[in-house]
Amino acid sequence: MHHIFTHKKILICITGSIAVYKMLDCISHLYKCGAHIKVIMSQEACKFVNPLSFEALSRNIVLSESTQSWASEAGEVANHISYAKWADVVLIAPASANSIAKLACGIADSVLLSAILASNAPKILAPAMNTAMLEAPQTQNNIATLAQMGYEIIPPRADLLVCGEQGSGALAELDEIIFALAKAFLVHSFWAKRPVLITGGGSKEGIDQVRYISNHSSGKQASALALAFYALGAEVCFISSAFPIKLPLAIKRIHTQSLESFDQAIHSELEKLSKTDKKPILLMAAALADYAPHIQTGKLKKEQVGKTLMLPCYQTKDILAQIPKHLAYKVGFKAELDETHALKHAQAMLESKGCEMVCLNVINEQNPFGSECNSIKLITKSDTQTIEGSKFEVALGIAQALQGLIQA
Repeated sequence: MHHIFTHKKILICITGSIAVYKMLDCISHLYKCGAHIKVIMSQEACKFVNPLSFEALSRNIVLSESTQSWASEAGEVANHISYAKWADVVLIAPASANSIAKLACGIADSVLLSAILASNAPKILAPAMNTAMLEAPQTQNNIATLAQMGYEIIPPRADLLVCGEQGSGALAELDEIIFALAKAFLVHSFWAKRPVLITGGGSKEGIDQVRYISNHSSGKQASALALAFYALGAEVCFISSAFPIKLPLAIKRIHTQSLESFDQAIHSELEKLSKTDKKPILLMAAALADYAPHIQTGKLKKEQVGKTLMLPCYQTKDILAQIPKHLAYKVGFKAELDETHALKHAQAMLESKGCEMVCLNVINEQNPFGSECNSIKLITKSDTQTIEGSKFEVALGIAQALQGLIQA
């Protein structure tokens, strides 16, 4: 996901909070991802951390009440208008109760507030304050007002606060801030509020109450899909047996294991989504068992079984094929070892399972299970194309192809 930030211009507005120091890690991370960063600090923020630290990490002058200038030096001007025009996105973090109140009312009595008001870039706000201040009706109303204005709000988390109390109000984790910034650069109106249901990982079918049969599916591509569709603006539900990467808290996660638990979760979510305005999209990336044993009570003992364990297995239901087409746009996934017949088998899924698209993954030495990159063939009734790259890049490619298919 790091490539998203290459050459992007991020203006970080830091207000008075003990959490100011956490923005040092944020800026360092974004700089390493290739972003260009400028910082504005309020007078109160400067009391917590010396602006020199932020200048060292951002490689730019920190704008504050004492550094604002209208003089041009080597083409560079450090004032609230120049910084506002420069930004691709504005991040206000940490955002104090006082700053939030002033932003909601359009008050521009400081360099920081003036720059935010003057910028037309998307804005992200991460509150940080005492629990009582956060829960005060005035603060809640102000946050709601900013959300209505189009601000992306990153909810604070519950933790032990500097006042010694346990409660909500701590600055969101760095990952949540990075996810929100990625979303600001990738969000697309087509995906806004569109329900997307993704399955991932391999099912685990019990032999007894200790052992199970499974497969090599890592869940990495499905997790990348969940992250990509979140960043595009979709409302994502991720049903999986594995969660190998950290995902945004806004993604609904349902942990499953057996095929039966996958089936129940999928149908439960589709029933809820049937009441939404937009037709849901189901991406069936989970590797579900074709055959499963009858689970034995307790634990099988080798003294009782003998030298050979025979496992009679029954054929499982085909969940994807049984879901009616009117309930969701269906995208199937197929992993094959035999490259000779892989394409023919994948194309057959378009009819047999009613899929809009099938993603074919041919497993080999160059494209093994659990790798960080992927090569996938996207198959529709009219076209076949190959996309390669990191699993996040592949996920974005799948989303782009699917958007074109639905809009056609």
